[in-house]
Amino acid sequence: MNTSSHQIGVWLDQLPADRRAEVEALAGQVRAAVPGLDEAIKWNRLTFTAGGDWHHWVCAVAATKHGASLSLHKGALLDDPERLLTGDGQYLRTVPGARAGEHAAALADLLRQAVDRQRDMLPG
Repeated sequence: MNTSSHQIGVWLDQLPADRRAEVEALAGQVRAAVPGLDEAIKWNRLTFTAGGDWHHWVCAVAATKHGASLSLHKGALLDDPERLLTGDGQYLRTVPGARAGEHAAALADLLRQAVDRQRDMLPG
């Protein structure tokens, strides 16, 4: 087991069983949509990136007492016809875990776009 895998296991072990199941389901959706991403616990979230670029991370799964959610670092740049993304920050957008599960194909498309736009910036 590498250090990241150990850290992920320790982080998952501290979650309540229902929250852990939600986190693992979201993480599974990420892994299925974009195989081979790097994973680590960053900012108290299960965070995914491509090419080891943690400055321009792709997405992160967070667990709160209210549920799990998926944050997309450059979500504001993505085409979202299903309107899954919430938030109004400059870049960050979030998909609630329940909506992610209900719209797996749309989420997979958002995740692939997120990898393609990993280093993109807003004009201006």
